[in-house]
Parts: sequence; C-alpha cells; structure tokens
Amino acid sequence: MRLNSWRKCVLAVTLMVALITTGCSAQWISVALADLPVLTQMALIIASLVVALQSGQQMNPAEAAAIQNISAEAGRDLNLLQSLYNQYKANPDATTLQKIQDEISAINQNLPVLLQAAHISNPTLNGRVTAAVNLILATVDSFAALIPPSAAASRKAGRSQVSIPSAKELKKQWNQQVCAPTGNVALDAALEGCVIR
Repeated sequence: MRLNSWRKCVLAVTLMVALITTGCSAQWISVALADLPVLTQMALIIASLVVALQSGQQMNPAEAAAIQNISAEAGRDLNLLQSLYNQYKANPDATTLQKIQDEISAINQNLPVLLQAAHISNPTLNGRVTAAVNLILATVDSFAALIPPSAAASRKAGRSQVSIPSAKELKKQWNQQVCAPTGNVALDAALEGCVIR
C-alpha cells in the first residue's frame, strides 16, 4: 500500500514539474518572439542613423561603412535567432536550444567588436549607435537569462526572476536613447525617421 501511494506522489510531482516546465518554456519563447521583430527593426535603423546624423556634414566613408556593417550584422544575427526560436517552438530539442545559446553568445561577441572597430568620430553619432547596440545586447542577454536551465540545474539552484521589456517598452527606450532630440532643428527633423512607433 505504501509503495503504491509513494508512486502516486512521485507521479504527481513529475506531472507538476512537467506542467511548470512547459509553461515556462512557452513563456520564454513567446517573450523572445514578441521582442525580436522590434530588435530587428532597430538593427535596420542603425544604418539610417548615418544619413540622419550627417546633417550636411561630410561623413567619413569608412565610418559610414562600419556603421552599416554593424546594422547588417545585427539584422542577420537577430533574424537567425528568431528562426531558431521558431524552430525550437515547433520542435523543442536540446540541439536547437544549444544553437540559440550559441547565437546569443555570438551576438554578444560580434556586435561590441564591430562597434569598437568602427571608430566613430562624430560624438552624437557614436552615442546614438552605441545606445542602439547596447539596447539590443541588453535585451538579447535577458533572453538568455530566461532560457530554462536543465532539470538538474534547476533543482540545485532557484530561478531568479528576469524582467524583459515588452515590445512597447523596447520602442520607448529606443526612441528615448537613440532618437531623442538634440536641439539641432535640422538634425532633429532627420531623426524623426528613426522613431519606432
């Protein structure tokens, strides 16, 4: 009799863990898939900052190319990340999960290197591009923090709450950090094109 009740208890706990894990899994994927299109839009807009922030000044072609390279790399990386999340949502497996983690690591390595190599001399442009890259990196890092740990790891350590901005909050942060008015009328008019609605 005791063995039978023990089995029922173990089965109940196992089912509860499976339900919690499935719920968390669906949540972390949904959060990422909601934010990734906004991040991809941000990545594409980075290239347009070159045009907006020139404001009649001659731009160094090497700097312009470097910024466009940052934009293109971020766009490619985020599109790949979104594809991996979609693939994992359709068919959750450890291999795809590892690919997601590897891509997040690659983004965290590649974008800062490209930003540093750009050597952007215009302080306004440098500040705006840096803010754009940092916002993308911070959000991608928060995705990584939401990825469920393995079952063994989750038993050893409690999960901490991670707060990821919603798509609406991401847009607000972008508009405040990257597209905020500078006080230069011509430049501010050009920056209207970078605002995400």
